[in-house]
Amino acid sequence: MTAMTAEAKDVAGRLARRERLESLGLRALALLIAASIAIGIGALIILGYDESPLAVYGSVLRFSFGSMDGFARMLVLATPLIFSALAVSVCYKAGMFNIGVEGQYLVAMAVASIAAIHFGFLGPLLFPVVILFAMAGGMVWAGIPAVLKVKTGAHEVVTTIMLNGIAISLVAWAIDGPLRYTETGGILNVNLRTDYFAPNASSPNMGHLLGVVRSVPLNVLLLIGIGCSILVWFLLKRMRLGYEARAVGSSPGSARAGGISIGAVQIKTFLISGALAGMVGMQQILGLENYLPLNYTATLGFTGIAVAFLGQNNPFGILAAAVMWAVLARGEGAILIETSVPREIIIILQSILILTVVIAFQVAKRRIARLQMRRAGLQDQDFEDADTQEAA
Repeated sequence: MTAMTAEAKDVAGRLARRERLESLGLRALALLIAASIAIGIGALIILGYDESPLAVYGSVLRFSFGSMDGFARMLVLATPLIFSALAVSVCYKAGMFNIGVEGQYLVAMAVASIAAIHFGFLGPLLFPVVILFAMAGGMVWAGIPAVLKVKTGAHEVVTTIMLNGIAISLVAWAIDGPLRYTETGGILNVNLRTDYFAPNASSPNMGHLLGVVRSVPLNVLLLIGIGCSILVWFLLKRMRLGYEARAVGSSPGSARAGGISIGAVQIKTFLISGALAGMVGMQQILGLENYLPLNYTATLGFTGIAVAFLGQNNPFGILAAAVMWAVLARGEGAILIETSVPREIIIILQSILILTVVIAFQVAKRRIARLQMRRAGLQDQDFEDADTQEAA
């Protein structure tokens, strides 16, 4: 009996490892096929402009991988996309669609600016305090649609879209009001902004470690983004809240029957999403400008939605997707400088890539599900035969 149980466990373990390898292989194949289709369609469009696809693609890649400075600039572009996509993915795992990342990171930039301007006395502790203020600002703004959804049933898509508009107006009022610059240095500043932040508020630069020029703002925010990806993976795969979020996202009815508080899970995941969203704008104000300008970088929250889907809402997939998106974004400059192809080809490639990846991964998921169901049926039959032999 004991030997049979040990043998069954060993068989189950081998089957589980085989399923993981097959799943990984099918997903990798799906990604390869999706990328090949996108590149092929892009090549046909490029040929329509009498340009060489190899030359155009080579220019795009050279702008990001042809030099260490170009590589660092690409990583700088990828950094805020990592936070934005992670914020979207956390809610998506719980069956919610957070379109409010845009407004959440705008509010977070204003809140972080308060600490960066007025808390200079903290010295070396100022940077982590500013980060905490940014995360708190994002959490507060994300908590509004979360509470409205749980308490009133208001759909998060509607409330977050409305709050995005409110956030834009709120930040504009803050920059022209309580956060308006006071130290002009005797020069008329037509571009509204806050005062310069205290020196210790800046994100520590790490570009010099790679031999990158000082003007490239490659800083520790990239490492924080990678760390957040690891933490989100651990949260979703190894912690109870992650299990509950995935259960709520897969089947709310079953989750409720299992004793999971759906409202509590939704609020918690929205707050975590807001904290991640609060980090999106830190690259600009702490790594590049050292102040909050009125012409801040916008639409990063919406771009994060595309990156999240491109990375299949997997934390590690998001890292790769953010880099891929940043490479294409850097490629716009290459196309403008070195080819006669319009830069809109990049937008077309990004769109085709998202479509093909989503479709290919859906096909792969269905294939994996069919394999698992077939294998589960065979495994049940093996266990029944084993029980029959033991009884005999």
